[in-house]
Amino acid sequence: MMFLYLDSSALVKRYIDEAHSEAVARLLDEAVAIATSAISRVEVGAALARAARGNRLDAHAARRAQEQFAED
Repeated sequence: MMFLYLDSSALVKRYIDEAHSEAVARLLDEAVAIATSAISRVEVGAALARAARGNRLDAHAARRAQEQFAED
């Protein structure tokens, strides 16, 4: 039984494919409970917006990532 805490820099790897995203996905799959801080809502949203502005995500992918984050 694994409880997982992710800070925003780790959590954003769930929504943007970058170094260590696969490792985070495996940990998320194995966890029975996942926690983060309240500030992560702002920090992850900002990171996703920054990725879109920097062309790391196209507009459609950025929108989908933001929607998935809000749903999660």
